[in-house]
Amino acid sequence: MTSEVLYHFTSPLGLAAILRSGYITLTDNNLNVRGENSGIVWLTSAPDPKNHGLKFDGAMPAELDKTSIRISVANSPAFQNWDEWSDKKGINTDYKTVLIETACARETYRTWYVSECEIPLGDVVKIENVSTGETIDIEEAVKALPPVSCMSELKIAAIDKYIMSQPVNIQVLLLEVRQAIRGALPDATEKMSWQMPTFWRGHNLIHFAAQKNHLGIYPGAAAMEYFAPKLTDYKTSKGAVQFPYKSFGAEQLRLIAEIAAWCGNADQAE
Repeated sequence: MTSEVLYHFTSPLGLAAILRSGYITLTDNNLNVRGENSGIVWLTSAPDPKNHGLKFDGAMPAELDKTSIRISVANSPAFQNWDEWSDKKGINTDYKTVLIETACARETYRTWYVSECEIPLGDVVKIENVSTGETIDIEEAVKALPPVSCMSELKIAAIDKYIMSQPVNIQVLLLEVRQAIRGALPDATEKMSWQMPTFWRGHNLIHFAAQKNHLGIYPGAAAMEYFAPKLTDYKTSKGAVQFPYKSFGAEQLRLIAEIAAWCGNADQAE
């Protein structure tokens, strides 16, 4: 049975951008297919924001919580089921599986839809605050928008900006990596160093970074030497290891946390 409405989830900051522009604009399609780089609007027939790759890191400002605003849009024949659409576009099956698993979407990915065109505000049926259930009046919300200069004053940490600049599925992966390292190094400070998210305690302990086809972890030469027996399945260099996105999962997260903890303990032992 076809749903009469589909849902687009966004953050308060994202909603402000939509109200200003008059459109739900296109974002990365996450296909990772050469020649298929056009943007899409992500939609779902499921009204619950959970398990769609919208994971919210509590350390980030609430204004960035993409699970907090639900926009209902009248369904259209132009909207395509993501599962079928991505196959037609030639997505790699292994990569598709990792994308679904990373988003914790095994039970929900078949509810995903895409629009290859921006969606005008006039096609929006309702806007709601998910946590309070409040319906947001579109006209009143537009009138209440603060000046652009005030919006730019929102304090967003450099690492958050870095994560937000990545495709949605990579954002989820980076948040998981960040949380794994934070759990292993709870007293370390987060910062950007060498243009990479970094955990610092008097000096840099470990970096991580999103690359085109892999996640890079940069713990330094000593850690790489110590963990060499556990890294034989991965491409490595003197101070770094590459974890391909297509095979990234819980095993890799545990290994990253173990490497981070070792870096912290080795630092204290010096």
